[in-house]
Formats: sequence, structure tokens, C-alpha cells
Amino acid sequence: MYSSLTNDISILINNDDLSSEFHICEVGYEKCRSTKPTEYAPIDYWVIHYCIEGEGFFSTPFFPERKITAGDFFIIPSNCKNVYYPNREDPWQYRWVGFSGSLMDHYFSKLKLDKHNCVISHSFDHRIDVLFQDIYDSFKKDNHFRTTASSFILFDTIDKINLKTNDTSQSEHLFKTILNYIDDNMSENLSVNQISKANSIDRTYLYKLFQTHKGIGPSEYIQDLKLQKACSLLRKSSLTITEIAYETGFSSSSYFSKFFHSKLGIAPSTYRKKFIIN
Repeated sequence: MYSSLTNDISILINNDDLSSEFHICEVGYEKCRSTKPTEYAPIDYWVIHYCIEGEGFFSTPFFPERKITAGDFFIIPSNCKNVYYPNREDPWQYRWVGFSGSLMDHYFSKLKLDKHNCVISHSFDHRIDVLFQDIYDSFKKDNHFRTTASSFILFDTIDKINLKTNDTSQSEHLFKTILNYIDDNMSENLSVNQISKANSIDRTYLYKLFQTHKGIGPSEYIQDLKLQKACSLLRKSSLTITEIAYETGFSSSSYFSKFFHSKLGIAPSTYRKKFIIN
């Protein structure tokens, strides 16, 4: 943590709007006690909270209750009913910054935040804690320019977290599509080039996806999958060795037998006999 919170709670307020478009109206922090009651805050400005320790719960009429843990943001939209309270077993500590002005709805929409989407799950980041502390300190010193600059850095930080989350989701979706393609075409003698071309990506990115999601390369994954399917067919089906070879994408039964023996140390026919019940 940037520095220990010196008090259980601190709230600083500035009602002297320097701009009708963008104004930082409130900053603060709180170390909640387990006995702290549930809060309801129907306010006419936006508030960004950052949980730095412990746990709590947050919801709006449009957003189901979500557990908040260290590193998560939760945002109270302007004029939106909400409920939040600490986990009695591990009460949270959080910092916050409040924003008012005619541009704030637009700014938060750019961050893809509204009454339906007001929690950002993230791991605790010391640098974000530092940023909130800097906003608090600058606000306390009435340093308008530093407070504003740090606030926009906070917006940029949230935007980058959202982009990273979206990139991860897109990556996971693409990878699932690739795995489905491999499953659907297992009987073909698939190559890395074929998989890349079919999914409109280059070989380098394909390798990166497999390393990220599986920890192995695509060729190794395909070999492992072929072996799993071959073992299953040998145990459960009446297909011949040659038929199983073609079913799992091998060009000949002899090549399949050599591959199988290299992986398990026994021939496919020997493996099958182990599961025959006399």
C-alpha cells in the first residue's frame, strides 16, 4: 500500500465548481469496521471506488450484487440507486474520487461504465493505490492542476484495463474457435499452416495462443489429442487399427503404429488387448 491510512475515514469536499463540464467534487478513503451498516448513496455525481484491502458487496437495481475484493473498482453512477457494505468477516478498505459536470456521463460512457456495468475486476496494483493517494494529496493542497492531471491518468488506467480485458476475451474466443476447428477436422492430416489459414491468423500468433492457453505448441497439442482419441477408440470401438489410423488423421496404419509405440511404448493392438474382457 502507498501509505497506511492514517484515520478510519477521511472525506474532502470541494463545492466550488471551477468548471461546469468537469469538476472533482470529493475524495476520500475509509477503513470499514465489521459493524459498519449497509450504505445507500443516491448522489448526483459519479464516484469511482478502489478496494485496497478486504472484501465487500455492491449492487444497483440494474446490476446484481457482486463481491468486491482488493484491486476491484466499483463505480456509483450519477443519480443511480445503489447498495454497498463490507464483508463482516473481512471488511474492506477503499479509496474514492467523486466527479461532477456535464461531460461526466460522456467520459464514463467512453470507459464503458454505466448503471448496468459498474464493476471492474482487477488484481490489486500498488501503482493505482499511489494514483488515488496522489489525487487525495493534491486535492487536499488545493492543487487543481495536479488533481485534474492525476484524475485523467486514472481514467486512462481504467481504459487500458478495459482494453486488456477485451483483448483477453477476444483471444479466448478465437482460441476456442481454433480448438473446435481442430476437433472437427481431426480425421484430416492437419498442419499448422492449415489451421492458421483456416482461422485467418499467422503461424506466430497461433503459437502464441497455444503457449498462452495450453503451455505447448499447436503440433504437440494435436499429437496429444490424436493419442487421446486413438486410445479411446481402441478401448471402446470395434474399428480396425487401420480405420482408427485414418480416423485420427494418419496417412497409414504403419505410421500410426510407430507414433503410438513412440508415445506409450506398446503397439496399438497390445494396448487394445488390455481392455478386452474374456
